[in-house]
Amino acid sequence: MRLVCLVIALWATMGAASAQSATAALANCLPPREMQEAVASKSIVAPAAAVMTAKRRVPDADVVRASLCRSNDTLVYVIMALQKDGRIVQVMIDGSSGRVKSVH
Repeated sequence: MRLVCLVIALWATMGAASAQSATAALANCLPPREMQEAVASKSIVAPAAAVMTAKRRVPDADVVRASLCRSNDTLVYVIMALQKDGRIVQVMIDGSSGRVKSVH
């Protein structure tokens, strides 16, 4: 709970534009049951693999959230990482290939 409060406070200090883009990316996310079904069907990489890819892309950051979301008829992992300087970084990973799509 303390971590959630910290993330919310950090989003408030990041500025409205950054917070809105992060919220928009998370708007079309799958519920846990659908995420499990997608992983079980082997149509996407495992969540742990996506998180490890994000950690390699944003070293020395703590992953605070990982969601599987729809984006233009594809599935992407939206991973939020908290850097040591207090900034939140959003890493989008292509669900089918496991490759980084963007880092903001």
